[in-house]
Amino acid sequence: MFSKISFKLKLIFSFFFVVIISFGIVAFFLDRNLERNALVEIESSLINQARLVENQITKEKLKNRDFVFLEELVKKLSLAISCRITIIDNKGNVLADSGVTEAAIAKMENHLARPEIWLALTGGTGIETRYSQTLKKDMLYVALPIRDEKEITGALRLALPLDNVEKVLSTLRKTVLAGVIFALALCLLLSFIIVRSIANPVNKIILASRKISKGDFTHRIIQESKDEIGELADTLNKMSEDLEHKIGEIKNKNQQLEAVLNSMIEGVIVVDKAGRLVSINHSIENIFEITRQEIKGKEFLEVVRNNELFEIMNRVMARGEFVSSEIMLVWPVRKTFKVNATPIFNRERVSGCLIVIHDITEIRRLETVRSDFVANVSHELKTPLTSIKGFIETLLEGALDDKNNNRHFLEIIRDHTERLNNLVNDLLELSQIENREIELKISEVDFKGLCDKVLSGFKVAIGKREIKIENSLADSLLIRADKDKIEQVFTNLIDNAIKFNKEKGLIKIYSEEINENIKIVIEDSGIGIPTKDILRVFERFYRVDKARSRELGGTGLGLSIVKHIVELHGGTAGVESHEGLGSKFFFILPK
Repeated sequence: MFSKISFKLKLIFSFFFVVIISFGIVAFFLDRNLERNALVEIESSLINQARLVENQITKEKLKNRDFVFLEELVKKLSLAISCRITIIDNKGNVLADSGVTEAAIAKMENHLARPEIWLALTGGTGIETRYSQTLKKDMLYVALPIRDEKEITGALRLALPLDNVEKVLSTLRKTVLAGVIFALALCLLLSFIIVRSIANPVNKIILASRKISKGDFTHRIIQESKDEIGELADTLNKMSEDLEHKIGEIKNKNQQLEAVLNSMIEGVIVVDKAGRLVSINHSIENIFEITRQEIKGKEFLEVVRNNELFEIMNRVMARGEFVSSEIMLVWPVRKTFKVNATPIFNRERVSGCLIVIHDITEIRRLETVRSDFVANVSHELKTPLTSIKGFIETLLEGALDDKNNNRHFLEIIRDHTERLNNLVNDLLELSQIENREIELKISEVDFKGLCDKVLSGFKVAIGKREIKIENSLADSLLIRADKDKIEQVFTNLIDNAIKFNKEKGLIKIYSEEINENIKIVIEDSGIGIPTKDILRVFERFYRVDKARSRELGGTGLGLSIVKHIVELHGGTAGVESHEGLGSKFFFILPK
């Protein structure tokens, strides 16, 4: 209960308690001394009064036992000094007593055995306090010897009721008590003032400490005193300033670290020693489709549901060693990752794990593409080179002199050489387009006129197969583009539409407006494309009908070139087809 009392009240109570104890001790000893001194003073006063009364007693009257005189004397003097006066002879008999009647004196017992009387009759001063059976109260007795020259002829005793003494002492005690109460009140007031002067700076320090604990390090304690509290205030101000500086540095470093982590393409996961997620960056949020708010206080597998990653983390935590591995992620995305996991140490003990995830899907895809490209190029080059080599060897072995066939052999070599030349040219062009080494020469292009020009170049092939052409492009169709590159797009698409069309087939060329874009469609009535091949027709060297494509002289790069040229213009290329029902190749360009 005492622990809940405020510091100010504790100080006030402490001061008050100490003062009360001190004043209590002082009052106790003061009361004892007052009582003792009061009794000494009263005794001394009684002795002096007794001596004065003794001087009033005539020795002859005492010697002759003049009871009337003595009675009148003690009655008169008793009224004057407010004391009971008793005259006793040297035998202990009471001769006169102001406290009883004359008739009662004769019945009073002998006082020789009384201590004060015995002392007085032996020449001393008798002082005694006891209960009076006559007056039924406590009395203070003082007795002096009555001398006749050197002879002690009796004793004079003065008696004062102790209740009078108590009244005097009570008055003194009340005075002392009033002084103590006043002193206590003054002390309480002074202690309150002193405690407030101490508590106010302490309260300021408490207020400042609370603000510091809440993160407000700008608050300063103004304390002019140079005592311990002033030193404490200065220390807190210095601590607050240092904390503000240090926390500012930490925040800057955290922001820098946060910026680095969030700008990293690689995913970063930090796990504590209990296997709970501590932090992730944006890349991890995107990969696993989670947010930082979701991971707080959660186990690894609750958020990142991948056993391979979990096993890597456990291996690092158990062994305290760096682990590097490659994993295939199926959910939520299908990708390949390179995982590097390293332990986090605290006092030479593993306290967590840092996992860095590199997305190598594109690298692996490019490796596959490169491998396929090398294989495809090798295959495409091998066939004509083998034919050329074979026919050259045939000519060298004597066919050169065969006038009936040598020219035919040379024409075949020329065709294969042309095929190789076309393949190399297409590869070079595709490489330049992919590497964006070509600078587009943008101008307003008349798509209708450009298409007619391309169609005129295929006049012989069109006439040979009796294919009908419908060019429905508008005469006013003007689009800003690179004329030569768009001509190549038309050439490749129309060439395919002729090659893979039916005899006496149809080719339709028309446009559609889609929002702010123009869609150019080249539709044929040819053999169509199987559904399984539609997504791959724009890949390099991909052929739906490989035998027929080579027979018709295709390199397998035409559609890939179309796709890249259109993308250079900020557009897209695509195809819609059903096997046996023809195909619709199209490209979309911004107006």
